[in-house]
Amino acid sequence: MKKALLTCLALTLCLHSLQAGDSLNDQLRRAAEKLQNEFSKVKEQGPVKGREWYKKTKEHQITSREEYLKQAGVALTRWKADIDVLKDQGGRDYFKTRVTALEQHYAFAVKEQETLTSITDDAQFRARQKSFDKTLWTLEAAVEQAQEEAGL
Repeated sequence: MKKALLTCLALTLCLHSLQAGDSLNDQLRRAAEKLQNEFSKVKEQGPVKGREWYKKTKEHQITSREEYLKQAGVALTRWKADIDVLKDQGGRDYFKTRVTALEQHYAFAVKEQETLTSITDDAQFRARQKSFDKTLWTLEAAVEQAQEEAGL
């Protein structure tokens, strides 16, 4: 985002410094206006979806073990229900393949949760928790992407 803003600023400065060559000046002005319009579109979109679990990673490191596993279980249950709804959507073969991949991703997350539950050492638990957070984040993002594609 900073690079884009700096580029826009550089184009704006070029517009003011160029006195000769009206056609080049007009082209640069249009390019700057186009960049400004694109920036305003990006700002209007708001926060990126599919990153809630990832944003809470630091919170999860201080959450009690029991509470963390409970929250993860609730999230997995919710995403499984979303995957089941997507499975009922049908559609093209590539979408069915995507849903199959989501089911496999979910199965991997459940297996990783079982491994996490069986760890007794707190240091090992917290170390594995970071990896599990990433698994949950990518599952959440993949489910939301498939929902957008299905129009849900």
